[in-house]
Parts: sequence; C-alpha cells; structure tokens
Amino acid sequence: MSEWATMPLRAALAIRGAAVGPLRRSLIRLTRRTPVPPTWPAPAGRHPVGVRDAVISGLGPAPSDGVIRIWYPAVAGTGADPRPYFGGPEEQRTMVRGLRSTLSRRGVRALGARRTASRPDASPSAEDAPVVVFSHGFTGFVGQNTHLCEHLASSGYVVVSVAYPGAAAAIAAPGGSERVMTATERRRLTSPEFVRTIAALLSARTSTEEDAALARAATVDVLAAENARWTRHLSGVLDALTPPESRARRVDEVTARLLDAADWSRLALAGMSFGGSTSANLAQVDPRVSAAINLDGLQQGELLRLRDSRVPMLVMSSAGSRLRSGRVVTDLHYEAPGSRAEVRRVLVPDARHYAFTDLVGFGTGAVRRLLDLGTVDASRMLRLVADTTLAFLDATLRPVAAAGAGREDRR
Repeated sequence: MSEWATMPLRAALAIRGAAVGPLRRSLIRLTRRTPVPPTWPAPAGRHPVGVRDAVISGLGPAPSDGVIRIWYPAVAGTGADPRPYFGGPEEQRTMVRGLRSTLSRRGVRALGARRTASRPDASPSAEDAPVVVFSHGFTGFVGQNTHLCEHLASSGYVVVSVAYPGAAAAIAAPGGSERVMTATERRRLTSPEFVRTIAALLSARTSTEEDAALARAATVDVLAAENARWTRHLSGVLDALTPPESRARRVDEVTARLLDAADWSRLALAGMSFGGSTSANLAQVDPRVSAAINLDGLQQGELLRLRDSRVPMLVMSSAGSRLRSGRVVTDLHYEAPGSRAEVRRVLVPDARHYAFTDLVGFGTGAVRRLLDLGTVDASRMLRLVADTTLAFLDATLRPVAAAGAGREDRR
C-alpha cells in the first residue's frame, strides 16, 4: 500500500478524532451527573499508604523530565490529609491543560478533586519492601493508575511511577516546572507506515495474514524510535535509583531515605499500553529486573516475538486487542513455540483499552463508549487488575506467596 493509498484511512482517522473529542466533551459538560464516582475505593491491604512526588536530576534539561511519584506502606496517623487525585492548584491547572481535549475542563477538574487514599509524606512503615516501577501509556500521566499503585503499596510494595516527557499528556513537577504534550507530539505515531500496518492487521482474514501484519508492526520506524526513547528513559530511571550512591546524588534527601529502605533486589516493571511494552522489553535485557507486567500494550519490537521471556510475565488484555482469529495482539510474544515460559495471560472480554486505568470509573453511557472503556463494571475492573497484579507479584517476588493460577485465564 503506497503513501497515497493510506490517505483515505488517515483522513478517516483524523475526521473521527476531530468529531469524537468535541462530542465527548459536550456530553460531559451537558450531563447533570458528576462524571466521577463520589468516593474513592480504599486499597485492600493492611498498610496505610504514603505518597511523595520527586524529581530525578539529570534525566533531561527541565525538572519535569525527571518526575516520579512514589507510593509506599506508611505508619497510620502520619502525613498530610489524603491527596487529591491531581494534587494542589498548580498541578490541577497543568492537568486541565493536558487532558481537557480528552475529558473537558469540567471532567478533569472533577477527576482531579477526588481524594485518594494516599497521605503525602507519611512516615514509611516497612523495610525491605519489593519495588515496582510503573510506566503510563502514550498520552497518559504519572498518576493514571493510582488505584493499582495504592493497592500494591497497601500490600507491602514500594511503587515508583515514571513520567515520560513528550509522551505524557501533562507533567507537573514539584517546584512548578511543567510540560504539556503538544498536538504534534500526540500525532507523531500516526505515520503512513503505521497506518498501512494497522490497515493490514484490521483487514487480515487468516492467522497467516495476521502474523504477517504483526511482524510488520514490530518494524514500523516511528514505533521503533518511540520504543527506543521510552526504553532509554526507563533504563535511566533504574540507573539513577537502583544504586544507593546514585540515589543520594540524584533525588532529594527525604526521597533517598524512603527508597533506601526498599529491597531493590526484588524489582518488577509494570506498565499500561506503551508503558507495558516498554516494561517487557527492558525486563528482557536488564538483569536487575525479576518480573514484568504488560497491561493491554501492543508489544513493540522483535525482542520478544516468538521468544521466551527472561522473567515471569503477566499479560492482561482487553477486547480491543482481540483479532479476527480470536487471538490477541500479544499472543505471539513472550513464548517460543512449544515452550513453557512463565507467562500468565488474562483476557477481559468486556473491557476495552482505557479500562486498565483509573478512567474506568469515568462517565456513563455514550461517554464511556467514546472513552474506549467497554462495558465492564468499574469496581470489578479495578479489583481485577489490582488483585491479579498483586497475586502475580507475590508469586514472583515473595517466596512464601501462594502459587499463581494456570497459564491461561480467559474471563
């Protein structure tokens, strides 16, 4: 398919984007109901949860290039009042600018004002806690999976969420530095080559045609460049935080003490969408990593296609990732033919892509369809992602945990 031949599909995608966004925002503005639930679901673990925002120096020219958010087990009764989802007024304003085209100003403000279960700068309560480094998706944000991160922290994990500059909808750093994704950055993955590949995948009528399209998807130039950029950034985060002497130089003293108490020899990478793919790729080559989780991400590159993962993997997928043959887009990844690699696959057939984030509880009716959430019940989805992730991490990072379920779980 030539570049000219892709023009109708590219135009159709542009028209759909131009129509869906305003329609979704209008529906959010017009509805009388609040677009988010009135209460925040409490994490199920036995620990209260602390939270702290920090900046890793040297990851880029601006402080916003090194933003991380840390959730951790905390001492009861310590710390400030529970954190609003988007923090203080400065972060609220930044996130409105970054997400208003998706959720409308009203929707972003309602989401941002919710009180989470995390208490800023609470005293840490657990030592030698395993570490999970979380990566958001393309156009996501550092707190997009706050419910999952709180659930893990309440269960005894230290969770470090990474913001990806130029790929996050918006980043607000402590001290006022910010970065909001531009329209050009949002469009950079939609090249003619990418459109040709997606068109071939959507039109495939046999498994052989799907295999060929998925193989081509692994070599799309813009995706390869983005994958390399994300992998470099995530690797840079681990380089900065894993050695104690580096932590002492690269983050503030309070954050360094908090991270010093964690057990960095038990480290997992987790992520949603592009962040899930990046987590899997880096886990394959970085000996510091013991496990990886991909939440509904199209796996980028050839590194894990028809090859065994070096570490145990949890792969959760939505109905939107299911192909015409009934397979999902990652079924050709993480395992060589005939192998018995440690891979647990979970398909959630009534969920769609963004149901794997906190947005699963956003809006009703048409708004939910336009946000690509599916029909899954929000409370059920939040519990499913949190409980499945925790069970997998306990089985891989905690030797006394119960053995995981079977290799295949189709829900």
